[in-house]
Amino acid sequence: MRRSIGRILVPAAAAAMAVAFGASSALATAATLTVKVTNGGTYTASSSSTTLSDNGVSVTCTGSSAGGSIPTKTYTAKTSPVKVGTSSSLSFTGCTGPLGAVTVTVNALPYSVKVDSKTTSTGKTDGMITGVNTSVSMTGCSFSVTGSAPGFYTNSNHTLSLTSTLPTKPLNSAKLTVSNVNGCAGLVNNGDHPKYTATYTVSKAIKITAS
Repeated sequence: MRRSIGRILVPAAAAAMAVAFGASSALATAATLTVKVTNGGTYTASSSSTTLSDNGVSVTCTGSSAGGSIPTKTYTAKTSPVKVGTSSSLSFTGCTGPLGAVTVTVNALPYSVKVDSKTTSTGKTDGMITGVNTSVSMTGCSFSVTGSAPGFYTNSNHTLSLTSTLPTKPLNSAKLTVSNVNGCAGLVNNGDHPKYTATYTVSKAIKITAS
């Protein structure tokens, strides 16, 4: 029973784009960014594998789809994180956990897609999906996951990677939080900060440049 409670998301083309980026993000600094989005517009995104992990257990899903809009636009000297779009749809399929099949319900859409670093020389930009609000349930266990999912966008292959391992130090912190735990035999607890991992391929070759 101990190995598996987390593969859902959020995230977003997400997790968005998922990738799909959620509600409360703590401002680490009042830094500003100028963000340029080109070839933007309405997008769809998909991931063939997602994982939500917490305290050594995880929930995994074999599919996640997202969609929304990231319009072509330049945002000049905006306080980070800079909102560049939304994720208005998100779903998960084939989800399993330590107790068998898992149902993931996505609540309170749309989520916001935000940029949170300068773009690296290899075209990668930190970001987050904020406003995340999902419900996870399986036999003998249910809980909510809310907050913000960290990740980064890569221009070269137009993917949104939702992960806590980022290419550069983010300007703000982003985290997910567990609440409303019912059952779960102590595997998941209120106040936990689970990690969500997924890579969403975005249908459009959107380019994001932040400086």
